[in-house]
Amino acid sequence: MPLLAVKAFRFNAKSDFLPYYKNYEISLKEEDTLTDILNGIKKQDREFNFSNNQFIGVRVNSFVAPLNVHVRTLTRFLKTDTIVLEPLSEFYAMNDLEVDMGAFLKHLERFKTFIDDEDAKLYKEFVSYYFASGAIEFEREYFGDSFMLFAASLIKKYPQKRDDILRLCADEKCGIWLHVSVKNTMLLYLKAIDMENSISELKRQILQYVPDTNSITKREAKRINNLSF
Repeated sequence: MPLLAVKAFRFNAKSDFLPYYKNYEISLKEEDTLTDILNGIKKQDREFNFSNNQFIGVRVNSFVAPLNVHVRTLTRFLKTDTIVLEPLSEFYAMNDLEVDMGAFLKHLERFKTFIDDEDAKLYKEFVSYYFASGAIEFEREYFGDSFMLFAASLIKKYPQKRDDILRLCADEKCGIWLHVSVKNTMLLYLKAIDMENSISELKRQILQYVPDTNSITKREAKRINNLSF
């Protein structure tokens, strides 16, 4: 495989006023992954930073991608040999491709009355879905698509808590109603489809089991009932 031209986002929140981009050329094998690209940059530039957390991806030419995606998948999907690497969210960028996890982690507190350490560990696996959502760009307090996927998992584990969990998701200001589709922003389209299906199912359950939660759920439940006639 020829040299891969890479343009990488650079920014240190402690010292930089504005982000900038730096160009690299990386020699890779076809079986290499996005992690190998990042490590290749690191070898050339020791000051370059990214997270080794396997669940935190990066944006590649604006698409959210996991670190284990193969280079051949990237170049075929993007139809280019030049890629631009950016953090999952520029707003939360801390040090190059590393992002501040604080906003993501704070929402876990809403489940604290009935989850255990294993549940908390699972929540952290959904981190890229939080930053992938375009909704947090216009509403910083949105719980995140990660919150919704985690909630769906908890309902399966704690069916007796279903209604409580659904009410959390249905929050009028920061809940599921702020979700916007990620079908066109995720590199792995099938994962995006699965996520959209899970969130649609949560909405259906909210309107079926807790339609009186707030003004939005009441309105939507009424609309659905009217359509059923």
